[in-house]
Amino acid sequence: SVIPAEILKMDTGSLHIYKNALCDGYEKVYNIRVMVVGQYGVGKTTLTQRLLGNNVNISERHSTEGIDVHVECSKVSLLSGEWTTQEKHADKYSRLQRLVRLLNEHSNKQQSKREQDRQSELDVQVISLEYDNSHTQHNLLVSKERYDGQPQQDKPVSVEPSTNQIVKEPSSQPVESPIVRLHPESSSGIHSKENEKDTLMEILKQVNETSGKLEKDATQYAALALWDFAGQHSFYTTHQTFLTSRAIYLLVINLSQQVTAFIQENECFLDAKGKQLCNIPEMMEIWLNMIHSCAPSSHPGNPPVILIGTHVDKIPEKNRQKVIDEYFMKLRQMLKSKPLVLHLVDDIAIDNTLESDPSLEKLKRRIFELASQQPYWGEEKPARWLPLEQAIMTMRDSDVKVAPLSLIEEINRSSSVKIEDRGELELFLNFQHDIGTILYFNADGLRENIVLNPQWMIDVFRSLITAKTFIKQHPTITEEWFEFEETGKLTHKLIDAIWTKEKPDFHDNKEYLLLVMEKLNIIAKPMSYTMDGESVKKEDYYLAPCILRQETPREIICPESDPNEKSTSALCFVSKEKCLPPPIFHRLVGACLTHWPIAKQDEENLIYCGCCLFDIDKYHRLSLHFLGHVIFARVTIMGVSNISKSSKLCSGARQFIYENLLKIIGNLGQSLEFEPHIQCPGCKADSLKGMIAVPELQNENVVVCRSHDKGHPLESQQLLQFWFEDGEQTDETSEVPETVPSTSRNTGPSVDDTDRFVHIACLLVNVGSKVLRRLLLYHTVTPTCTLDQYLANKRIDLDNLRKKRILNKSQMDILFPPSGITSLGDYDITLLSALFTNIVPNISQQHLDMIHYLRDKRNEIFAHAPSVAVNLNNYQTFWNDIYTRLEALSKQCNDPDFEKEISKEIQGIQGSTFQDKWLQDILQSLSGRMENIEMILQNFISSPKIK
Repeated sequence: SVIPAEILKMDTGSLHIYKNALCDGYEKVYNIRVMVVGQYGVGKTTLTQRLLGNNVNISERHSTEGIDVHVECSKVSLLSGEWTTQEKHADKYSRLQRLVRLLNEHSNKQQSKREQDRQSELDVQVISLEYDNSHTQHNLLVSKERYDGQPQQDKPVSVEPSTNQIVKEPSSQPVESPIVRLHPESSSGIHSKENEKDTLMEILKQVNETSGKLEKDATQYAALALWDFAGQHSFYTTHQTFLTSRAIYLLVINLSQQVTAFIQENECFLDAKGKQLCNIPEMMEIWLNMIHSCAPSSHPGNPPVILIGTHVDKIPEKNRQKVIDEYFMKLRQMLKSKPLVLHLVDDIAIDNTLESDPSLEKLKRRIFELASQQPYWGEEKPARWLPLEQAIMTMRDSDVKVAPLSLIEEINRSSSVKIEDRGELELFLNFQHDIGTILYFNADGLRENIVLNPQWMIDVFRSLITAKTFIKQHPTITEEWFEFEETGKLTHKLIDAIWTKEKPDFHDNKEYLLLVMEKLNIIAKPMSYTMDGESVKKEDYYLAPCILRQETPREIICPESDPNEKSTSALCFVSKEKCLPPPIFHRLVGACLTHWPIAKQDEENLIYCGCCLFDIDKYHRLSLHFLGHVIFARVTIMGVSNISKSSKLCSGARQFIYENLLKIIGNLGQSLEFEPHIQCPGCKADSLKGMIAVPELQNENVVVCRSHDKGHPLESQQLLQFWFEDGEQTDETSEVPETVPSTSRNTGPSVDDTDRFVHIACLLVNVGSKVLRRLLLYHTVTPTCTLDQYLANKRIDLDNLRKKRILNKSQMDILFPPSGITSLGDYDITLLSALFTNIVPNISQQHLDMIHYLRDKRNEIFAHAPSVAVNLNNYQTFWNDIYTRLEALSKQCNDPDFEKEISKEIQGIQGSTFQDKWLQDILQSLSGRMENIEMILQNFISSPKIK
């Protein structure tokens, strides 16, 4: 598909916005990203430098810390696949050439619409670029029908046969002057209000300054970036953030090491077992697990991995090739039963001691061949996104790390070729985040700023975990640093000491950077109970689960029976493909630390490598640990148990764990499937035996465990007790990031399902109607025209709608009541949708589609729902889709206070529970009478019990 996969995974509104943007012009994009990964000390950095054509002193050993990113250093010919070294920033000038062409085309089209005196003033036609005219001109037909199915006359346009080719359709809308200031005067932002001529001339100046350094066919190349990942285990959690399916991976191993021998210098801390020594196949599996977790399910075997063997010089020349071939084959044989092996597309041995090993050229050709086969090769990107992309790249080149969102908005507003509205700008930022260009989080405290260089966050974390040298020079914080290394406890004293002396730019942005690391679940600020055990306080330090190295005591994973305690069965979230990268568990622990107080024993936090304990309340302690590809959860109940209360707490814990697991997977852009199981009580929790799938337990009264010498029966209800309330079915059976989850097999709604239904009802009926009513006023009411006057002026049109049965009599009575004054509070979503569609002229098609979506979703949920219940998976989809549209529509009202009001109201709905028996009984009685439910829910919402 020419539409990026990241866009296709978004909601339908975002997809529609993207297609509309393409209709106004697009460019085809060709990028190659190479990720060099593998264990510590195998020559990844040397290989990277060889690929870049740089000289390497192999006698010097340099270890990468974090990730080293190399961009704009090489380019790859689209015609031959040949790699060419280029001067730094040459890619920037290629982007500038494309930008000049786009702005110049736009300016020429606009000249005919401007006044004659403005023509002579701007005179933008003095701007020209020397393009290679030896290529044949192509006439391309751009049809809007291609994107939205609407017939439209094809418009031929002449374009350059270039790599990132801009195809423009004429624009009929007047556009204001641009700003794309290419030299920020300070690191705090970009100055605006530059006129079009100055902007174009400044771009041209930069291009002309390097015209002698650029090839005539500079745009006939693919952009190349190489990422060199550190092999130390401490960095794996941050690595996971930057792994992507948009890459070719080079998995590097040392051919001089024995296949099955433990790698002594490469200690791993993966799960609750603590410190482990791994051999080469096990290290390969760790990396392949992380790569596989970001693989799109629609393209098995993607992203491709080339296995690279180094240290060839240490293999005797006699029979060298045979030894190498057998080595690679043995590795493949040891991984043959795992789906991970599908990613291995080739293996190449390279002698890093040689400057021009012939195998390097073979590797380069193979990388190009694989890249050209990827689904993202030649994607179409809206041309009007290019100026803002260039502005971001320019700020990054000027060493601007963080830019305020308001600045990005101002740049876009002032550009002659601009992103149309806030909804499209939000899509642009989300897309740039998804493909790893920026870091942008639409969350409180974070949405106001954008990290322009994601690698900066790696540097932030690296500054903390590699501070041993700094500690030697500042012994006053030695205790804090060793505590951080051993227990993961990160104090403000340690942060301030390191950043103030070593990284002042980090310290200047401390609050924001800590928020970003919290958002990424790299660190978390834990909670704990006060001394009286009655209230909860938030600690004034952070915990970093990925740092932990201490092995989990066996008595925590496999507790002995205690007459004063009762334990639930072990609930297990099992990776369907036996793939669970440790960073996913670390992030899950981070999410739990912000939700439950961390458990303590003798004032010590009960948190270990691959394990953490939490106090749900004074009598319920949750243990969470993982082994291999399974996450285990168990609740210990102390004292006399209230079965109903314990079931509610355990069921809530299960849902919280699952929902956050899905959220983490989605945020990392990964496609993993997890299935819930219950472990047989006769099996130890430090083993992966005795897993019984929850759906099987819910369908059968008795199951048989065959994980012992002799099979034995188990009562399903005893295993499910506490984790699932009576009648509750599991929703945790679906792949979330890329597919619509399967529908729950409920025969009747649970309390939680009914809560979710009411949440969606409030979001649609209450908030949705409020937003659309305010938007109607914004489009119809002026200082000289009231809503009643506007409707009176449209009376003929409205009467025609009545004749066509688009409006009914009751709706007309609402619009024109006997009193003569219409009551906006009586306008429901159906009526509002009809008004926007037929009598509001200035509403954009994009926002009209959002309104129609809300109307259709209201009808789907209320008119066709089989029960007053929404299961977890559908709830997440409904909520996200509806919320996104309401947020975009509220912004169109041009009232920041109203936006805040709506945001606060939505948060109130999310944080509410509707547990009153009064409400439950009435909702339950509505099953089968869905045609009346909206009216009844409106009464509920307006009642004191809901407010």
